[in-house]
Amino acid sequence: MQFMASAKFVGAERSFVELCNELGKSDEVVAIVVKGCEYKEKFLPSVKVIELASNPSRNNPFLYLEIAKIIKKERPDIVHTHSAKATQIVYKLWKFMQFLFVATKRNSSLKTTIFNKVPLVVGVSKDVLKSIDNPNKVLVYNGIEPKQVENIEKEPIFTMVAIGILQPRKGFIELIEAVKDLPFEYRLWIVGEGEQRKELESLIKKYSLEEKVHLLGQREDTPILQARSHLQIINSKREGFSRVLIEGFFYSDVVISTKVAGSVEVLPKKFLFEDAKSKIIEVYNSYERYKQEFFALKEKYQNIFTLSNVAKKYKKLYKSIVDV
Repeated sequence: MQFMASAKFVGAERSFVELCNELGKSDEVVAIVVKGCEYKEKFLPSVKVIELASNPSRNNPFLYLEIAKIIKKERPDIVHTHSAKATQIVYKLWKFMQFLFVATKRNSSLKTTIFNKVPLVVGVSKDVLKSIDNPNKVLVYNGIEPKQVENIEKEPIFTMVAIGILQPRKGFIELIEAVKDLPFEYRLWIVGEGEQRKELESLIKKYSLEEKVHLLGQREDTPILQARSHLQIINSKREGFSRVLIEGFFYSDVVISTKVAGSVEVLPKKFLFEDAKSKIIEVYNSYERYKQEFFALKEKYQNIFTLSNVAKKYKKLYKSIVDV
């Protein structure tokens, strides 16, 4: 049984759905989602989806009763929660009910201490593991099922793409500040939606960047956008292990990133930056060399980050618990 307690469909939820679908190809999977969930239609028919009827507040006793009834009825071998809210909810039930319990932590925040209490925790990067004060913790990276994006032509001018929910932690304001006076012709695509849209639109207008910086909104064709671009930029202030970094290993020619969790684990120093503007100019001036070196990284990491391999690791982990 898999449970995620957020309704929005962004990176973590996409990973949750894809893991359920992959596991559902060989095993029985029940996915619990909250009321009003945006992604309940994205599960394959092989996954049994149960949308909770209760208000998804941590303080709602009816939510706990509803989930407890589902666990009693479905009798899962393992209950696997994803991210903090679902883990907090199920942890309270686990103290009174007997079931095997695994939780996945996706960020490196020290504030989410619930993961220090659960019987077994999965961290999606080494930095995430460091943030967990629990002896029973293991590393399992996120993965994706790569799509075919062959024979995609590059944009005629140097094009950069940055992907993520439009929130301050993704660093889009700082990225626009960094590119506003680049000394060459360029285009920047920002892909995603969120509460920061109006603020970003105002900033683009303030610097008269309407012809250069484009807010593309939520898109399902991000692999093609990455393939059409010359450079993918991750300007986040914090991450657990960015899903778009994994996607970059499959679809982008070059990815550069701030020194956030996940990126510092797999990207050489050359692809990390503190000053976005300087690094973008450096990549632009030495593009072919960066492209060649990133190609070697793609060959190294693509197999590690395929969804099928990640699902195998989870199944092995589940089996090790059930067989005890």
